[in-house]
Amino acid sequence: MTHLRERIRNGETVLGAFIKSASHHVSEVLGHAGLDFAIVDAEHAPFGIGDIDRVMLGARSANLSCFVRPPDHAPAFINRCLDLGAAGIVAPHVTDAECARRLIAAMKYAEGQRGFSPSTRAGGYGALAASAYRAKADAETSLWCQIEDAFALAHLDAIAKVEGVDCFFLGRADLALSLGVERNDDPKMKSAIAAIADAARRNNIAFGLYIGEASEIPAFLPLGASVFVCGSDQSYLLAQGRANRAALVRALGEKPS
Repeated sequence: MTHLRERIRNGETVLGAFIKSASHHVSEVLGHAGLDFAIVDAEHAPFGIGDIDRVMLGARSANLSCFVRPPDHAPAFINRCLDLGAAGIVAPHVTDAECARRLIAAMKYAEGQRGFSPSTRAGGYGALAASAYRAKADAETSLWCQIEDAFALAHLDAIAKVEGVDCFFLGRADLALSLGVERNDDPKMKSAIAAIADAARRNNIAFGLYIGEASEIPAFLPLGASVFVCGSDQSYLLAQGRANRAALVRALGEKPS
């Protein structure tokens, strides 16, 4: 089976979701739902390394590629996530090329800075030859750089040219805050999004983003978007719960409260 990094680099359109709940059941269920990947949101949800361990195990049971969005760029935490079997890192607030190079150094054995042990889940608990595991890890581990700061807009090409960067992942909420705008259709925001998409295309890397509803997908396909994160386990529960409540209200002939 072709691993996710290769699929993304080949331009395939993929769909995923954020995981906000520290449960192996969630990642297992999302795998059975047919998603291409999930992202453990350790930046904005309460995940310890033990929680990530369990979520990775659940994802693996359903053949679901699972990334981690860490709270920062700490190499030790990134290494532990990759050791547990993470398919890659969705790094928040990547603002320049040096930042991207530090992330690659923390993620790739060939750079000589990632701590090495073949006895991890990612290494088959020692079942893989050390050199074969290192080569496999470097080939398959993916870095997505979140572009969500106004400062980063002047450094897009330099970031994209760092070897090993596979995707520009648009962070609209933080980018809007950084730009001082309130709406995604603000001209400043639309210009920034177009610049990010254009830089990704110029440098032959993927362009992706979070969307609240799948109905947003057609608007971003012409920009070259191929990586979509649609909702989260929490938003899925909330939406279905609200839909069920609304259906009951309609069946009873009541007015919505």
